Amino acid sequence: MTKKLTNQLFFLAFIEGGAVMCVELCSAKILSPYFGTSVYVWAAVLGITLTALMLGYYLGGYLSSKNNNSLNFIFLMMVIGGCLLALTPVISKIVLPITIQFNLLLGSVVSLLSFLFFPLIMFGATSPLLINYLTKSANESGKSSGTVYSISTLGGIITTFTVGFYSLPVFGIQKTLYFYGLLVIIVSLVVAWRTKKETKETNFNVLLILLFIAFLSYNFKPKNNQAIIYKSDGILGELKVVDRQFQGGKVYREMMVNNISQTIMDKENPNISFWSYVDVLTYNLESYTQGKKALLLGLGGGTLYKDLKQKGFDVDLVEIDERIEEVAKKYFYIEKELKVVVDDARHYIKTTHKKYDVVIYDLYHSETPPIHLMTNEAFSEIKQILTPEGVLVVNFYGFLSGKRGKGARSIYKTLLEQQFDVRLYATEGAENSRNLLFLCGNSEMKSTKPIIHKLIKESEVNLNDALILTDDKPILEHIYLDAALQWRMDYNEHNAKYFLRN
Repeated sequence: MTKKLTNQLFFLAFIEGGAVMCVELCSAKILSPYFGTSVYVWAAVLGITLTALMLGYYLGGYLSSKNNNSLNFIFLMMVIGGCLLALTPVISKIVLPITIQFNLLLGSVVSLLSFLFFPLIMFGATSPLLINYLTKSANESGKSSGTVYSISTLGGIITTFTVGFYSLPVFGIQKTLYFYGLLVIIVSLVVAWRTKKETKETNFNVLLILLFIAFLSYNFKPKNNQAIIYKSDGILGELKVVDRQFQGGKVYREMMVNNISQTIMDKENPNISFWSYVDVLTYNLESYTQGKKALLLGLGGGTLYKDLKQKGFDVDLVEIDERIEEVAKKYFYIEKELKVVVDDARHYIKTTHKKYDVVIYDLYHSETPPIHLMTNEAFSEIKQILTPEGVLVVNFYGFLSGKRGKGARSIYKTLLEQQFDVRLYATEGAENSRNLLFLCGNSEMKSTKPIIHKLIKESEVNLNDALILTDDKPILEHIYLDAALQWRMDYNEHNAKYFLRN
């Protein structure tokens, strides 16, 4: 075997490793608007990925033992895998309207079996086939396998960063998968042609498959929902801006992440939110503090920011996804001059030297709370950047009782552990449709305005089973899981299924 051929096969291993990570990352993002980003969904993605690779490794080893010349099988597996990868958007659009009717666990697994499982089997089979072909003698097997797996892993690392930080935000899921699928097919065909091991008939058949994939992908167009005025994929998942009618025929502009509503703004009155928590928060904030220097963690569509500005607060803004800033300024009437710090909220808290009269948590990754900001250590860090009379506000979902309320009760107990003086307010409505607002003072909280909203006293909250949340034991996502799944199910009924129907 020539050194040139060996290098070409190593490059094929590099492409294969990248393909594995590309389809895994994109599959998780495909699922997120329908099944969310909870630990259940990621467990399903990782479980299906490992199962498929396990079967692929076994298949590749079996084929290697049955055929001394495994080169043809290598090209065949790569081309089939590339075809399936390019078809992933088409398959998912057919399958997801069916699987969304299932529960979260079953729906996630069935969906992934349809568009993630089989390409990974093909790519998994490639590595043992390459190792077998590159191994001339038994004492070279360790070197061959180590080199193939290291190069494959390198391809996965580079593709992970490229897809996650560039391709998905700029081009989206469909174009990313289509491009990488074609890349796998073309590289495989070029290497096959260079080795002159493929017959003309095989190349012709593969060319027909390639043209078929191109035809399907080119002619596949998702439904053009006129309500959607902006859509992109990125760090938080699928971000959408839509205009649609709500109560009484009034049109609202809505920002969604993975089909979970983040902001709903009255188009005729951009300073007014569809949700009441903004008014409840700012009314009671002014009741408990006279300070005006505020840190708002999470921008969304900016209705809370606008209300704070209107009431005279000097606001610093931190947002992890730069697309949110762009969308808020373009579609939600946020001033272009506004400076937004693009950073993780916990990182900003740890590194800032500023002091604030008010710190507000108003940030969620679709239905998942920011668990790293809800720990004893995080609240301790917040105390360091608050003025002596400062106030922390935590906006949380509305479950407080029973199993679904254990997360909120644990946040309450953790705040008390940090010796915050806590006032807990709830917006109107049932637990599954309201917000909880924790107003926490560095010193004793005394209201200067009449209490006009629902105030839940500490004596009304049973904290016996509540936990103190810590960085060392990040369990909030687990104890809040039932509540998160309920929110996901409710929003699937209102949002995800709406976009599938229209």
